[in-house]
Amino acid sequence: MIKKIAAIILVGCLAAQMSLGDVFQDLAKYKYGDEKNTADEADKLLQSTPVDQHGAIETALIAVVAADNATQDGKEFACRMLQQIGTEKCIPAVAGLLTHEVLSHNARLVLQRMENIKADEAMIAALDKAPDKARIGIMGSLGERHCVKAVEKVAKLADSADPAVALAAVKALGRIGGDDAAKILLKMKVADSLKAAWLEAMVTCGKSVKGPDAVALYDAVLASGKSSYRTAAVHGMLSADEKKAIQMIVDIVKSDDQVMRRGALHFVSFEKSDALTKAMIGVLGGLADDKKRELIVALGVRGDRSATGIITECLSSSNPAILGASVEAISKIGGSDAVKSLLGVADKGGIDAIAKMPGDDVNKALTDALADNKLKVPAIKALAARNCYSAVPAVMKLINDGDADVRKAAWAGLGSLATDDDIVTLAGAAFAVKDQKEMTGAVAAVKNVCAYAKDKGKCFDVVVGYYEKANDAGKAAIMDLASVAGTGSALELEKKALSSGNKELYGKAVRALAAWCNESACPDLLELAKNATEEVDRILALRGYIRIAGAPENGLKAEKRLEMFKTADELAKRADEKKLIISGIKTVEKPEALDMLKKYLDNADVKSEAEQAAAELEKKLNKSGRGGKKGASRKQSNKK
Repeated sequence: MIKKIAAIILVGCLAAQMSLGDVFQDLAKYKYGDEKNTADEADKLLQSTPVDQHGAIETALIAVVAADNATQDGKEFACRMLQQIGTEKCIPAVAGLLTHEVLSHNARLVLQRMENIKADEAMIAALDKAPDKARIGIMGSLGERHCVKAVEKVAKLADSADPAVALAAVKALGRIGGDDAAKILLKMKVADSLKAAWLEAMVTCGKSVKGPDAVALYDAVLASGKSSYRTAAVHGMLSADEKKAIQMIVDIVKSDDQVMRRGALHFVSFEKSDALTKAMIGVLGGLADDKKRELIVALGVRGDRSATGIITECLSSSNPAILGASVEAISKIGGSDAVKSLLGVADKGGIDAIAKMPGDDVNKALTDALADNKLKVPAIKALAARNCYSAVPAVMKLINDGDADVRKAAWAGLGSLATDDDIVTLAGAAFAVKDQKEMTGAVAAVKNVCAYAKDKGKCFDVVVGYYEKANDAGKAAIMDLASVAGTGSALELEKKALSSGNKELYGKAVRALAAWCNESACPDLLELAKNATEEVDRILALRGYIRIAGAPENGLKAEKRLEMFKTADELAKRADEKKLIISGIKTVEKPEALDMLKKYLDNADVKSEAEQAAAELEKKLNKSGRGGKKGASRKQSNKK
């Protein structure tokens, strides 16, 4: 059995070798466009061969590359495959193609990826014999490899009569980098056509050297007067000589050179350096307003809190641009020490800035500011903007403040910050308010908490306990809350108001039912729509009924909703209500809904709305595969 398995493996290996030989023999004859795509077969063979068996494929590819009678297309594809698996073994054969005007490109890419000094040596040697077009590519590869051994030969080619070769040589020196390249670039006298490449090369080379050599390169670029390269040189100088670079940035920020200033401010925004922050803090106060605004923006992006103090001083500026930039900058930097100053400009963006500021220390600073009579109102607003729930107890104390504006702000703040857990205290305080105007704000806060409560019914059960002792305004407010809760006890309260004999409470109950949050009010709304004494009440009730039927979020089944729309249609006398019905029906994705809409096409008052709704619904139904005959609604509408 073992002998049989061994034999099978041996046969398989021999077959694979034969297949390998066949494929690469064919590749040597390959031309693009051949009916048999040998290149594709060779690539598939490579991808399916385990990495530890790539040696045999590399040997076969070397044979293709070295063969005198192999086609150019075959050699090119062989090089492309060697880019994936080539080792030192293939260097001699590939090097032979470096002087070929067409194949040099593919050959150098094989060598460019290798971490092998022999690859460098092969490309350096080829520079002597390669045609100019190939030299350009080879120098590019030597630059990518930072091959310092190539500097001497590349430098000579910078004097080439061929402008493209000279350009490639200058660029390559910059990418190669190192002390020798730096010295050559500094001494180089270039034609105007090469000036831009030379400046770029010196900036690039500067990143590869340190100290005086880097400074010398950047100084030469700065002396050129070319803004785009000078900006890059200043950036490089930050690493080579930080002190010198910072002084340059200071001078540029003060200058009228807009291009250089924009570049310098970019460095201020993103380069890490305590010394740079300190320098910018020092220069800010003496700048003209337009330049001051720009620097404030940059310091804001920089986010260094040590700049908070100087920017906070700018909040007192009478220049709206300076003030706006300062507010925005502090919102990014943060810092509790700026909170009081921002509260002082609350109506000019201060609240929004505080809302964005990071850090729990900001919340503490705001809570502390509640003790300052001048800052209570904006501090409450800022705490609400930050959703600072921990401030609820402190804000709750201010509903008894001696200042009516503070009390108003406190109630508004509690409406945003308080939760279910606070409803007992909040409701008790709200319904104890005597001033009717202030009570409106207090109850609004309670209503807001109930509206966003996890358990709306529980919240309403707390609030409804104050109904009997509340004045008419308080009762009306509780009835409003009932529509948000939507519970059985809430519904009973509205029914009680309807039969109270109090016209005002009756009207409030009708409005509350019309705004009900679920379908439990539908029977009562329908009764009112049919039998209410006042037409306005009938209309309100019918509209509420239609609204509930048209709200998919209520969870009513499509059949139930359509039934409600039919009932509403029987009661609707005015075009306004019929339009509401049409708008609701189009949300029910059923063919029956489309049939209902078509019945409105003969009604001149709502024809336009019906046509549009029918078209929209028909499109949805057809898309979902539940539609009828396409275009039916339009045919129906044109029957006349």
